[in-house]
Amino acid sequence: MISYVILGITFLYAVIQISIYASRQRKPLTREDIDERLLAALNGGDPGRE
Repeated sequence: MISYVILGITFLYAVIQISIYASRQRKPLTREDIDERLLAALNGGDPGRE
């Protein structure tokens, strides 16, 4: 029963996020953008630091 609640919340979250993207007409992040953000987060938030 709890798993159905979690599944429902996840589905609603996904629908809300998709509608926000559609309303802003914003393109989703590319793989390169995601990689840059993840790498920056792992490096302490400084994108120029290697």
